[in-house]
Amino acid sequence: MMKAVMYGAGNIGRGFIAERFYLSGYHTTFIDVNLEVVNAMNEAGKYPIFVTRGDAYVPDWVENISAVNGRDEQAVVAAIAEADVMATALGANILPFVAPLIAKAISARKAANKPLNILICENLVGSGEYLKGLVAPHVPAEDQAFFEENIGFVSVSVGRTVPPTADEFKAQHPLAVCADVYSELPADATQFRPVGGEIPPVKGLVPFSPFSFYIERKLLVHNMGHALTTYIAYQKGLETIYDAVCDGEIKYVLFRALVESARALAKRRGVPTDDMMQFVEELMVRFENKLLVDTLDRVGRDPKRKLSPDDRLVGAFRMVKEEGGCPAHIAVGIAAGYLFDMPGDAAAAEISAYTTENGIEKALATYSGITDAEDVAMIKTFYDLFVAKAPFSRFVEVLSEMKGKYAHH
Repeated sequence: MMKAVMYGAGNIGRGFIAERFYLSGYHTTFIDVNLEVVNAMNEAGKYPIFVTRGDAYVPDWVENISAVNGRDEQAVVAAIAEADVMATALGANILPFVAPLIAKAISARKAANKPLNILICENLVGSGEYLKGLVAPHVPAEDQAFFEENIGFVSVSVGRTVPPTADEFKAQHPLAVCADVYSELPADATQFRPVGGEIPPVKGLVPFSPFSFYIERKLLVHNMGHALTTYIAYQKGLETIYDAVCDGEIKYVLFRALVESARALAKRRGVPTDDMMQFVEELMVRFENKLLVDTLDRVGRDPKRKLSPDDRLVGAFRMVKEEGGCPAHIAVGIAAGYLFDMPGDAAAAEISAYTTENGIEKALATYSGITDAEDVAMIKTFYDLFVAKAPFSRFVEVLSEMKGKYAHH
């Protein structure tokens, strides 16, 4: 049986990528530092994914699995050294810590002259180049040629929604996860190694070039909409994404923000606008899935990163401006993000406190790199409306005024 390594046994690793491996005929070895999860995997050898089908959850089982302790260097290196394909779903902030172990495993593979493609399943623009850059300094000089020619660091775009698992499913199986049915896994066709060699057989994998379109569609449309919904919902005292997208006022802003970003992306990448509008329509349906009970805490966590210059909200705002549009509805989400002070979220506490103490203008410059007077004024207008707890009708009036001014430019 072919061997796969899944570095990270969290929601995406268990709820999507390992399922792709299982359906493609691999035995999957998970690497994780959570010993409860590791032991449970080795004991059970399988786990269920409760997939939303219509108005019910249906369990799909993932089998042929085992796991190793991520702190056991020898076991980690051995697993990667023997793999036919590998994926990471750790979170971008964890990648620097695992890079040295990946490098050691690559050196171990050189003796067998065995190429490896690593699917980087992280919410990060340029994730393939990023992880390669982290691993390269740890690869010995004598192994560098093998590293460059035979190790592929492949950016992929994870579109499946995998929310926190409901207690009722955890009670049925400790490793259970919930997910929607979306199963496409676009990947950067140019990053597989060796160039022109066989791409790993993984069900749902869609090699594509130029890949930047898929990454930007996920980050600047899908993730942007998710974050915007969360931050506005928090201001309204709602608790879940489903509650938020059922709120007519939030839906009003969300749909128009998605359209702003989708039109700009279509223009930037030469994609038919109709295709992007269809993607927005499908996204709205997925957001409205009542079975995916996703919390504001999970989706909004770490606004410091999510409001950074190249991330979902500000990245979409900048793209719309660059393509000649008016990102007024996206600006509402940015303004709400600076008021997100979710308890237990250190980044949220930092950014909201800084904004309160120093003003939104300085916060935008510090965290989002936004200094243009017109852009700052747009976002500040909505920030002030949130602080004043203005009625939604006032937001609509201001949005209409801004769009009207833009139309007259």
